[in-house]
Amino acid sequence: MKKDFVMNRLPPYYMGDRAELSTPGGRLPSLDSTVRLQFKDHTILTVGPDQDQSDETQEKMVYIYHSLKNRRETHMMGNEETESHGLRFPLSHMDALKQIWGHSAIPVKDLKLTTDEEKENLVLSLWTECLIQVV
Repeated sequence: MKKDFVMNRLPPYYMGDRAELSTPGGRLPSLDSTVRLQFKDHTILTVGPDQDQSDETQEKMVYIYHSLKNRRETHMMGNEETESHGLRFPLSHMDALKQIWGHSAIPVKDLKLTTDEEKENLVLSLWTECLIQVV
């Protein structure tokens, strides 16, 4: 139900060109960056089975859905073709994601992931979706 709410919610109110909500801006995040979550009320973290696996041993994944790319023009118009916008991560990334969602700003190098490459890939993925910004 939370996923449906976020997928059908109006995008954040934004003065100016809405293209800025769907195009990452600012500095590219790196291991030395400090990042913060944008539009927390327009995102949801969920855990569920891997939707791409077809075998019986489905692995759990973390899904992040957001309403940043929803269109105001078609909101509440009864269009059944709602496209979900979001990301998918292994369950091992859950602690790091909770850190980002739980802090006002956090250094990338302090994220609870095993390698620096995983930390950089995580923040780059979130930045590309315009979910975080470098402070």
